Amino acid sequence: MGKRTVKNYPSPRLMQTIGATNQSVAEAIGELVANCFDARPGDDKLNITVDLRNKEIAVIDDGKGMTDDILERAVCIAEDMSRYMERGESAKGHFGMGFKTSCATLGKYYEIFTRPIEASVEYHVAFDIAEYSKRPSGADAWDVVIEDGPERPTSPLGKSSHGSAFVIKRLNDKDTHASAVIAYLGSAFKGHIDTGDHITIVTDEGSYPAIPEKRKYVEGTMVPIDIYCGPNDALHITGWAALDQQIHNDGLYGFNIYRNGQLVNSWNKDWFKPHLMTSRIFGEVEMDFLDATFYKQGLQQTENWKVASAFMAEFLKPVVKASRALSRKGNINNPSERKKIVSEMQDAYELSEKEIPKPKGVEESVVEEKPARRTVSEKVKTLIKEDELVLENGVCIPITLQEWTSSDRISMPFDYIYEDELEDEPELQVIVYTDHPLFAGKENQNTIRVLATAEAIFRVLIDKHSIDSRKAFSIKNQWIMKRLETKEGK
Repeated sequence: MGKRTVKNYPSPRLMQTIGATNQSVAEAIGELVANCFDARPGDDKLNITVDLRNKEIAVIDDGKGMTDDILERAVCIAEDMSRYMERGESAKGHFGMGFKTSCATLGKYYEIFTRPIEASVEYHVAFDIAEYSKRPSGADAWDVVIEDGPERPTSPLGKSSHGSAFVIKRLNDKDTHASAVIAYLGSAFKGHIDTGDHITIVTDEGSYPAIPEKRKYVEGTMVPIDIYCGPNDALHITGWAALDQQIHNDGLYGFNIYRNGQLVNSWNKDWFKPHLMTSRIFGEVEMDFLDATFYKQGLQQTENWKVASAFMAEFLKPVVKASRALSRKGNINNPSERKKIVSEMQDAYELSEKEIPKPKGVEESVVEEKPARRTVSEKVKTLIKEDELVLENGVCIPITLQEWTSSDRISMPFDYIYEDELEDEPELQVIVYTDHPLFAGKENQNTIRVLATAEAIFRVLIDKHSIDSRKAFSIKNQWIMKRLETKEGK
């Protein structure tokens, strides 16, 4: 018996395979932008440019740049950068894997240009991923050539005396959608932008600032979040929650979760049951204690996350209740009912309207006063009473159908609202999106209503009454036959 030492050198093909992620182009660019914030010189505000011209992607900052020894460490695979530079607990990156992964996601060739602060030198290094993949395994396979010299006139850093630039070429996705990049960066770095940092996206058509999207909320529904939880109250959650004036069938509701000012998870719905009735809920929370994945998208299921999630789910119960109530029978447009619902939610948090904050990027929306008899949304064209559904156990479920139009993205031709928690008698509300492409040119609206209602019945029987699919299918067909017998042609 014996033992021997084996050299543990990763294959150079790793440079190519680390780019096989599910990052979008915007998310990969966001990772490079995140690295810029780690290079902030003192308390100075940063100016970051994302240049999408010339079939390239360049991310340029006016940060403190990298010295030759720091650059040498940065280009190594999985080097712990906190050992060589002061980054603090708020640093977004630690091991240098994020920028390599994102560069490989975006293209097959990338360069780094950097000018350290208070030094008249520019360093340059290039990575040809295809060439790396052809190298034989071994220590020499990972050699990197770093060039140094005077500031180059053609450098993407231009006349800036310090900063860094990542330039990616031979793009994997030839169609970089600037609008998606602008929207993502505005949301991902909202905290930085709100405090004075600038991110500019440059395209062939012009230059555009990354600006966080503004959302409107129902008057009086803004709730501040300032929670200490966990052992010794070590976990601090700050932010806010509110209720949108409209429900959402596009998935754009829930919470944007930030860590150290950067978005790590968008439209998270872990703290309430996702449904049309709860799709008014939106907000932002800062959770600096979270561990993010190495490319900062998504959340690791740590104990801290589990503890924080349990507290958030409990904290949001009055918000969830109010969202369901406002979505019930047009209460959003009934002044007295709306006021009652909002007042009950405020009482639950012991808030007065004067205490409710007005965070940046969100606008309070006063719902237009309408007569109390109007009980349906402004989007509703008609309210149609359908045949009720009677189950074998004697439960009678009234059915109404609402025809809606939407100016937002439509992800489905129809949906339903079904809640029996707020009333003794359940009710099924079927929603048909009449401007969906599926209905274009369709003249037989009665057929559409029957099919939409039948599909809603099928889903309710399975989801809400735990009836197996075969039985639910039979009940649905019986309802259709009864419906056609009593109303066909009327």
